[in-house]
Amino acid sequence: MSNPHAPRPTAPFRPAMRAALYAVPLVLLAACGLPDRSAPDRAPAPSAAERLTAECGLLARAETMMEAAGQTAHPGLREGCPGVSAADNRDLDMQMASLRAATGAILPPGLQAGTRAETVYRRMITRGVPVSLAGHLTSDPLFAIAAR
Repeated sequence: MSNPHAPRPTAPFRPAMRAALYAVPLVLLAACGLPDRSAPDRAPAPSAAERLTAECGLLARAETMMEAAGQTAHPGLREGCPGVSAADNRDLDMQMASLRAATGAILPPGLQAGTRAETVYRRMITRGVPVSLAGHLTSDPLFAIAAR
């Protein structure tokens, strides 16, 4: 018969296992608090004024590109931008056509629905920028500032 009080062969490992079980969650929690060195440092988000300036710069580029392509940009394209007093005086049918085009436009690759980037993209179209040109302008550095 075996002695019930005799130590089992695994007995010396129990304290070590118990310590390891307590240590693993602590190590994992400590690792969560470490800064991620693999991610590049992100620049601070632009202020609202900087985003507005960038969006107005996009609209100015759109206006220049439209005119270079032989299209006339309406005077109110940059309405609300600093130093611009012109208003969107297009007739209601044209404004509604722009709104429908903005609503129905497929987002360019890289833009996610529900983001500020989508809002800036659709707002350009609503203001009268053609869909193809608005899509092209999403790769402009000013768009990245306006959309952040």
